[in-house]
Amino acid sequence: MLTALDQVANQNHLQLIKAFLPYVQPSRQKIMSIFIKMMELQNILRFYDRGDCCVSAYGAPGETPEMLDILADIRNYCEPGEQGMIDQCIQLMTTLEFYSMFAEEDEDASTTPEENSDFSNQNFSERTQNE
Repeated sequence: MLTALDQVANQNHLQLIKAFLPYVQPSRQKIMSIFIKMMELQNILRFYDRGDCCVSAYGAPGETPEMLDILADIRNYCEPGEQGMIDQCIQLMTTLEFYSMFAEEDEDASTTPEENSDFSNQNFSERTQNE
């Protein structure tokens, strides 16, 4: 799986050349590996020299990435033990998000006795004035 930057760097079929590398004579693998890395660097420099290009996970500039999305993307490049830790973080963050959402709903639904009392007194005053 390639990252967004790897996709930029590996233009010109560099992945094919990398796959071919083990079949090259050992004495030529070093120079060929250096050539591949130089080509990747050139591709990255060309990409950024265009000026309006950037590597982004979001379409709109200035859009704030969600931490859960970042963790899910990073997880793809981790070892199994690290993936387990990221999974735990994702579960914890999801649980906290649900808790926060329900706490806000509960807070919005309930009012303090003083607020209820003021509202009732106001309605009573308005009713007696209208009669």
